[in-house]
Amino acid sequence: MESKIIKQNKNLFLEREEIIIEIKNSVTPTFDEVKTEIGKPAELIVIKKINTNFGKQSFMIEAVVYDNVEAKEKIETVPQKVKKKIEAEKKDQEKAEKKAIEEAKKTEEEAKKAEEEAKAAEETAEVVEETPAETVEPEVEAPTEAVKDEEKTE
Repeated sequence: MESKIIKQNKNLFLEREEIIIEIKNSVTPTFDEVKTEIGKPAELIVIKKINTNFGKQSFMIEAVVYDNVEAKEKIETVPQKVKKKIEAEKKDQEKAEKKAIEEAKKTEEEAKKAEEEAKAAEETAEVVEETPAETVEPEVEAPTEAVKDEEKTE
C-alpha cells in the first residue's frame, strides 16, 4: 500500500488538520488501515470519505486530524442511530448496576439474618446447658424369672 499526501491544510479555528491522501492498493482500504497509514492517534482521526475510480487501483481519502479530543467532540456530530444505541447501552449498564447493588443488599440481609439465627441458637443452647437435666431413675423391673416359675407351678 503506497500513500501520497496530496493536500494538507491546517484549520486553526476548528483546531484540526484537513488532509487529502491518495493510496494505491489492490483492495479498497478500510478506515482502520487509513488511520494507521496517516500515523496519528486513531481517536483524533475522522475519515470523511474514501473515493474510488472504477478500474483504477488508486483511492482518494479525505480525512481530518484534530488537535485534541475536546475539539473533536465539540465539532463532530454523532448520528441519531448511534446516539440512541449509546443511550440504550448506558441505560442497560445502569440497570445492571442497580440490580447488582440490590443483590448485594439481599445477600447482606440474608447474612445478617443467618448471624442472628446463629446467635439465637447459641443462646438457647447455653440456656439448655445451664438448666440441670432432670435425673430420671431407671425403673426397676421385677424379676421375670420368679413370675415364670409361678406360672409353671399352676
